[in-house]
Amino acid sequence: MKPALWLLPGVLLALPAQALNIEFDYTYDTRGFFTDIATGMPIVERRALLEEAASFYSGFTDSLTAIAPQAGDNWSVRFTHPSLGPIVTLTNPSIAADTIRIHVGGSSSAPGVLGFAGTGTVLSATGSPDFVDAVMHRGQGQTLGPEARDYATWGGYIWFNAANDWHFGSDISQLTPDNPDFLTTAIHEIGHILGFGTADSWLTQIDANGHFIGASVLALNGQPVELDVYGMHWAEGTMSTYQGQPQETLMDPSTPRGERQLPTALDYAAFSDIGWQVTPVPEPHNLALFGTGALLVLIAARRRNTRA
Repeated sequence: MKPALWLLPGVLLALPAQALNIEFDYTYDTRGFFTDIATGMPIVERRALLEEAASFYSGFTDSLTAIAPQAGDNWSVRFTHPSLGPIVTLTNPSIAADTIRIHVGGSSSAPGVLGFAGTGTVLSATGSPDFVDAVMHRGQGQTLGPEARDYATWGGYIWFNAANDWHFGSDISQLTPDNPDFLTTAIHEIGHILGFGTADSWLTQIDANGHFIGASVLALNGQPVELDVYGMHWAEGTMSTYQGQPQETLMDPSTPRGERQLPTALDYAAFSDIGWQVTPVPEPHNLALFGTGALLVLIAARRRNTRA
């Protein structure tokens, strides 16, 4: 995203970009995915992995205006309950500057689907022009419609399918061909909230053949990149690199069980085209990535699960 601009008498100033803060909210984790229902205590391991997933976007910077309702300001947003309860409608939540809030939860559904995410629908935004702009654009200029060249959101929601036998761990040595990797899915779903496949600035960069033609992607790949039939993911099996090593892209439609996939160079390039200022994030030291021979072992049984 481009820096927000502040106009002073005779001077045009660019507000310095700040690191993106992803804030998780467990209010609607009502079926025990991240919270022990019996005790009300957090399930620490799962919440820690969710924070680990967010860390892969810690290289994103921007200048997101705070959503801070004052007297006469009102807004509301509606979104899918992240534990699949009744639809949630929030009125006048406050969101700090440079922050997005993601409501998370889970429940059991048919195995196969790993999870889905979205940003809901802003139902109304009234009040001062600056407040309405903060709700709709977070101070980022044109983020909506066919002329969109940037992206901003208040936040969103993620649902995880509790029917899957998840691998809840940083260390992939315990990841088996029967387990989908929770960390991989969490990073993927956060990516959708950050605009991959969903932002108007994504949609404006799809050509008539269903290929993505953003400048950063073209510079990296040398040609347009095919998308899936819905235009929300790379085409299945699209390859790129992670830390210089070949890897299937994180943001294609599915993930093989027994594999960990992290954001590739192509994934990060697309986020840059959407409007984020992007610095790719190295793997955190506490994660065991594809050690010598590990990738070959895990590829042996590629039972895939879809992810939205």
